[in-house]
Amino acid sequence: MNRVALHQSTVHPMSPVDLVEIARRAGLDAIGLRVAATAEAHEWWSHGIGSPMLPALVDALLESRVTVLDIGRVELGPELRSVDFAHPYVRVLELGTRLGAQFVTARAGTGDPAELFPLLAELAGRYRLRPLLTVVPGTPIDSVERAIELVGGTSGGIVLDVDPRRDPAELEESVVELGDRLGYVRILASALEDLPEATPGLLATLPPHIPIAIGADEPGHLGSDQVARATALRRTVDAMLRHPRAGAAV
Repeated sequence: MNRVALHQSTVHPMSPVDLVEIARRAGLDAIGLRVAATAEAHEWWSHGIGSPMLPALVDALLESRVTVLDIGRVELGPELRSVDFAHPYVRVLELGTRLGAQFVTARAGTGDPAELFPLLAELAGRYRLRPLLTVVPGTPIDSVERAIELVGGTSGGIVLDVDPRRDPAELEESVVELGDRLGYVRILASALEDLPEATPGLLATLPPHIPIAIGADEPGHLGSDQVARATALRRTVDAMLRHPRAGAAV
């Protein structure tokens, strides 16, 4: 079964522990965390694995059986050329492995991504994390094609952003072409809520090991009624995962 995760961006400025509770009550399998590169991440995670948030979050995860899909984010900058525990990327990797994350996300920074992403992939492997590139318009990684080029020859992959109105056949073709370079699929909560109804079978042919993450382009998208809205988002994704023929009479 495909894991469905709720990214922290959707419930900002709520704490990671609150995010776990919302995910549990909404029937979501996992969460995505940001522990570097934002002000709220510094507030909670400035002391890395020594942060008071860590034991509280571990307890919440164990009690709820919610897991951590991904942790981020790492900016691809020249600091990756040396292992220095003062740099935020080490905090991301250390917290990722402590929390049992599957992926660590990265985006273009101040350095050459062609040089720096392989360095991150090698470092992440030591922490049993798989690095994924995110596509961000206006940066050196501004297209899926560019991201695929950069992850070639490494253990990494990409985050595939999906418009829920996309044609299912086109998405299926993209997923097949990506193969094992696909880490997970991300859909914006705003786009899901704007749909008059779920796109039948959009995600039905997604391999069962590929997770789906619900994110936000504007932090705090869910605002109030987070549990109710997260539950509705989960139901919409579930409908997209259901093949149109699944309800047909045999």
